[in-house]
Amino acid sequence: MATDPPTKADQMTNRCARFPRWIGVLAVIGLAAGAGWAPAYAQSQSTVRVGGTGMALAAMRQVGENLTSIDRSVTIEVLPSLGTPGGLRALDDRAIDVAVIGRPLTDNERVGGFSQVMCLATPLLFATSHPSPPGIARADVPGFYSRPNPTWPDGTPLKILLRSRAGSENGYLVAAIPGMADALENAYKTPGVPVATTDQENAELALRIDGSFAIMTLLQIRGERLRLQMMPLDGVAPTLDNVSARTYPLVVRVCVVVPASPTSGAAKFVEYLSSGPGLALMRSLGAVPVK
Repeated sequence: MATDPPTKADQMTNRCARFPRWIGVLAVIGLAAGAGWAPAYAQSQSTVRVGGTGMALAAMRQVGENLTSIDRSVTIEVLPSLGTPGGLRALDDRAIDVAVIGRPLTDNERVGGFSQVMCLATPLLFATSHPSPPGIARADVPGFYSRPNPTWPDGTPLKILLRSRAGSENGYLVAAIPGMADALENAYKTPGVPVATTDQENAELALRIDGSFAIMTLLQIRGERLRLQMMPLDGVAPTLDNVSARTYPLVVRVCVVVPASPTSGAAKFVEYLSSGPGLALMRSLGAVPVK
């Protein structure tokens, strides 16, 4: 059967189809550059990878956004939660450039080549999805974890959320509240009590479960803009002013760690975080530097 000769449009279509895909990509970049704009990755000279404890990741992401808005030579990539041990291992392997951990470095870790740049204090608090929770007393907390079916004062179920046994939160609770070690053990043995392995899973469960009772930090709540109610402890609200006045009893330290020889991008990240604007941002998110 005879076919019509290809038109000029057909010839152009066939010719373009034979071009490699990367030529099309270069064409798009060229058009963008001609319009006075280029993708961020084309302008960036270094990428700073940040990872570690989940409670600080949203805050670190905001620090990175502020830094890159004034210095286009760096791109900040915040990884999903690695936890404190995972963050230090990743830093040791140079898989990340900056680690954010939920405690100060140990002497052995310092000798091993890590440098602790700064630590920030943030309240550790009890949060809930309950619309109007009461304040709680330290003496009552172990009972919430020990009883099989605790309730709120209005009679609705109080749903305990646990963190993994390796989580740093448990150590803070045991140190600050008498009777918490046995209460936690009882809670781990109770069938059906959710156990969150990351800070983000803990927050997701606290938001989703009616009457949740979770332990988390002010830094995470503000950084992630979580719509949870925060409860006073022994009549003292979990605020930075009360942390500074040492009237609020539960305080977590979040520390920023780099290798002994940090990259230039990591140095810029740390420099901004330690600056006036960086510290003001962190205070707005619920953390203040510890000397």
